[in-house]
Amino acid sequence: MHLLMPEPQHNNTPGQLTFSSDVKNAGWHRQTEPGAFERWHFDALSDDGREALIITFHDNFPLSPRYFKQERNINGNSSASGKKFPAVSLIYSVDGKTILRSVNECPTEKVFAPEDGISFSAGASSFRFEAASYGSGFMLEIDLLTARKRRIKAELEWLSIESDLSEAVDGSGLNAASWNMVAPRSDVSGRITMVGRRGNIRQVTHFRGTGYHDHFRSSGSLSKTVGSRFWGRAHFIDSTAVFHYNEIKGQQGACSKLFLIRDGAIHERDIQGLENSFIRNRYGLKLPKRISFLSSDNIRLRVKPIRVIQSGFFEAKILSEMTLMLSDGKPRKTLGITELITPARMRSRFFRWLADMRIGKNGKGPLF
Repeated sequence: MHLLMPEPQHNNTPGQLTFSSDVKNAGWHRQTEPGAFERWHFDALSDDGREALIITFHDNFPLSPRYFKQERNINGNSSASGKKFPAVSLIYSVDGKTILRSVNECPTEKVFAPEDGISFSAGASSFRFEAASYGSGFMLEIDLLTARKRRIKAELEWLSIESDLSEAVDGSGLNAASWNMVAPRSDVSGRITMVGRRGNIRQVTHFRGTGYHDHFRSSGSLSKTVGSRFWGRAHFIDSTAVFHYNEIKGQQGACSKLFLIRDGAIHERDIQGLENSFIRNRYGLKLPKRISFLSSDNIRLRVKPIRVIQSGFFEAKILSEMTLMLSDGKPRKTLGITELITPARMRSRFFRWLADMRIGKNGKGPLF
């Protein structure tokens, strides 16, 4: 019995967003359009589901107050410099409690990527793609300043299990974007170290679990290309599910997609959201309480947030219980990571001021 039947691919969305799973297209594209940005995302859950690890690299950090100011200058037709604001972030949590967290911006002159190969470095942190006898994957080296002049150092490996499943077809035109699910399923292992202000090792964590990696890039700003976005992924015993919902102000309709990765293939579905309910966090950010997605061929994904990994002024990362139902009628249940981003909230000067205190810059760590 075929649990997944092929459906026509529908790559045109309100934000001109195209989808792929293409390793060779995961390098830095050096986009120069005003507001353009690229982001490399790595996440993982430990084998017991208690630990969550999320690492991102940005060549232009769209949640930076400096990015917002730059975008406003561009929209106002003033003389914008086109400057970018690279950043690297790490969040490590246990049972929903944040243990390690930092975001560091760095100058553009401290960004490097070779013309050939797949690697990227910003400041003292970097990732690279490597092929070895035991498999291929991404090697990460992280070195971030935290509050109180401490440092987070990490050496981690995302060894691909399911990857390189669909060749990229780039969108074109203003505000075109591509979402490359480079390695939807990976074995993740490595070490995270907290170093004290005097160089003494204060904490060492050995991590092992199952992870995910993608590369998102856009020729336009976050608000114009992505808008409000709710997305997530979960690794079941026999498959991986990745869902995506985004809505852009001023554009008609929304994009809801479900990607199922199974037996070396990626299957795309248009989905509808059902049974939605929401709550607000302490900052007024609207968070999903329960949501269900359904495709035209009765594939259903239920998402039930259970613990907040990290909640901010413009975005949140949430540990969620996910239940997948395919045509065999058997529910598959596991924990996964979901994320919400609402760039429109960056219009608040007060929220931008508070968020900026959480960003390390100019060689100094964040204030908190």
